[in-house]
Amino acid sequence: MDLRIHGCVKAESRVLRNPHARFGGRRLETQVRLCAGRLPYFLLFADDKQTLWKWRASVLQRLERLRLTIHEERALPRPVSDGIRFLGFVIFPEYRLLKREKGFAYQRKLKALVQTSASETIKASVQGWINHARYGDTRGLIKAILQKYNLLGETYA
Repeated sequence: MDLRIHGCVKAESRVLRNPHARFGGRRLETQVRLCAGRLPYFLLFADDKQTLWKWRASVLQRLERLRLTIHEERALPRPVSDGIRFLGFVIFPEYRLLKREKGFAYQRKLKALVQTSASETIKASVQGWINHARYGDTRGLIKAILQKYNLLGETYA
């Protein structure tokens, strides 16, 4: 199946905590858990824009009954080939990249940690960041950042 279009909808997390919330004949919680765990974000994929626009209208109507809102200006169908910005990554059909600003933000944080913190604190921070970053195609980025701060020889796995 060729997934060309996507829509991204942000809903408040309380709708996911209601096990009786239903949408499209199934529990909304179950549908969303399949897409993104228990996070208040989910993506809708279809082969054509009309389907996505119908789904978007249905989601808006359902959330309105639950007195919830979404970012309507951001929840629009767009081509998957442009990349989907989701949970700290830009996701493309064949690969996943860490958002550019996330890499820069961590470098600033790491620079401050190296100057002021103990090695255990630095190690814990680097391990946590690597654990997040590893879900993308980031081997080169991780290696470059660790080399920059002379941390490449350390064990962070």
